[in-house]
Amino acid sequence: MVSTGRRGAEAAGGRQREALMAGLGSGAAPRWWRRDADAARRRAAAAREAAAAAMLELDAALSDLPDAVAVAEERAEETAAAVARGGRAQHAASAPDSLTRDWRDLSAHADAVIGHYLQALSNHDADAATESGPARAATAELGRAADALREVLAQVLRFREQYGEALTAASSARAGATRTLSAARDAVAAARAALGEATAAGLADPALDAALAGARAAAARAEAELAARRAGAAGSAAEEARRTAASVAERARALPGRAADVRRGAASVHTRREALGTRHERLAPVMSELRRRYPLSAWADVERAPQRAAEALREVDAALAGLDGVLAAPVLDVPAAAALLAQVRTAAGRVDDEVRAATGRLEQLDAVAADPRALLGDVQRALVDARRFLAGLPEERARRFRRTFEELARRLPPLEEAARAERPDVGAVLREATSIERGLAGLVRTARAD
Repeated sequence: MVSTGRRGAEAAGGRQREALMAGLGSGAAPRWWRRDADAARRRAAAAREAAAAAMLELDAALSDLPDAVAVAEERAEETAAAVARGGRAQHAASAPDSLTRDWRDLSAHADAVIGHYLQALSNHDADAATESGPARAATAELGRAADALREVLAQVLRFREQYGEALTAASSARAGATRTLSAARDAVAAARAALGEATAAGLADPALDAALAGARAAAARAEAELAARRAGAAGSAAEEARRTAASVAERARALPGRAADVRRGAASVHTRREALGTRHERLAPVMSELRRRYPLSAWADVERAPQRAAEALREVDAALAGLDGVLAAPVLDVPAAAALLAQVRTAAGRVDDEVRAATGRLEQLDAVAADPRALLGDVQRALVDARRFLAGLPEERARRFRRTFEELARRLPPLEEAARAERPDVGAVLREATSIERGLAGLVRTARAD
């Protein structure tokens, strides 16, 4: 038994020596102890790859969760605030109270497991391990890390399933805010281009530059809110930026048309200025006739018509000079030119009003003096029309206005008596008739709007 064992050992030793000599001669066959180390290193590399694959899966499952959870929490806060104000909840899928707590625990656990995995990678370089002992240690530690990563992945998937509705709604809200922000950026770019075209055409509107700056600031605020995972605030700021920029672009594109309108209007008011001077000159004879034929009480309210018309005419001239200066500038400030044109027209309208008031008063007084009964007829017709209108209203509504109507109607007989006097005070008659007619018109207008 012993000799047999010795012969076997000697034969094995001979084979080992032959393998060693063959390896030294040709290098074709690895040493047995190298074969053992290579296998351990391959197992360590495989463990490293498996752990990396588990890490990739977990990272993919976690990638959008921080944003979704933050948005879900924001929506829950908005809903709670709306309910506290007495309103209705705006979000159909509000985050449960437990979502925040569960996410805090899960994310802390995931961070710890990922940290252990990264530490295992740092502790063991599977490719550099040349000894079987360290390679086996790497295999064991990386295997435990991979198992822990897979366990966290399962917890993440359960979390997604449990809070799926709230997370889906939050992801949709964030995606909506992102789309709105993209539209806002496009609108800002379009507004900038439209303003550039207007500037190249020699047109300007300083307010549009300020509005565009505001749109850009709102877009930047939306980006910051989105980065801070506040989708609601980001969407509101982005929509503000989009609306403002769209308005800027629209107004910038309208500048050429507005400039053309201002230039045409300027030519028109220059022509009108000549006519205003002629009309103003007619006031002097009209005022002379009023003084000569009627007492001051009949036309006291138009006594200063010539002075007021002259002041308005001076304003016309000053605004026209300013308008001409703006139109002659190298870059036309369109809003400034439009404002000056409006000022010219308003002042010109005041000149017309003063001339019309004085000439109209003379015509009215002449008509009353010639036939007082014609004026009475107008007042009587206004009373009849008002009475018929009230009669067509429901009784409850008509009752609210009947007293005012009766008070106005009681003023007609004294007016008729004053108008039929031998020497009527035409000024007093005209004022009273006008007052009654205006009162009736106001009554009907109020009753219609009631």
